[in-house]
Amino acid sequence: MIRKEQTSISSKSRFLTVIPFFLGLMILVSCSNGIQKEDLVGTWTGTDFNFEQSEGGEMAAMIEGGRMLHEDGKLELNENGTFKIFAGKGDLNGLGTWEIDGGDLLMNYDVGEVTRYEILSLSDKELVTKHEVEFESPLGKIAGTITLTYRR
Repeated sequence: MIRKEQTSISSKSRFLTVIPFFLGLMILVSCSNGIQKEDLVGTWTGTDFNFEQSEGGEMAAMIEGGRMLHEDGKLELNENGTFKIFAGKGDLNGLGTWEIDGGDLLMNYDVGEVTRYEILSLSDKELVTKHEVEFESPLGKIAGTITLTYRR
């Protein structure tokens, strides 16, 4: 009898200890990857452009053109969910709306194009994104991955 009550008390205490553990685990799993819209709001300056081609012919001029558009260009992510992209020389290069979707930056351009940028890293000072591209050119289909780096 003495043994049975101790087991019952021991079981209850173990059960009560396990509940907070599982609640904490559920909260941890249900949280997003921690990227909030507020973390991205502001003006970002393009610092690095990398195109890793997976399909198609040599397009050195296109790659250099992408680099010139991005490096020293500006990405303005506004608190109201709108964005503007300015090329390196200050010309408007895109605008639309943006949101965080599953930890990715989803940009809806006003011309009807939607691009999903995977956020590789984010700090107060730096943002690194990656996205897939695919398009037809006079030389055939071109495809690859673009990695963009920004600083605030």
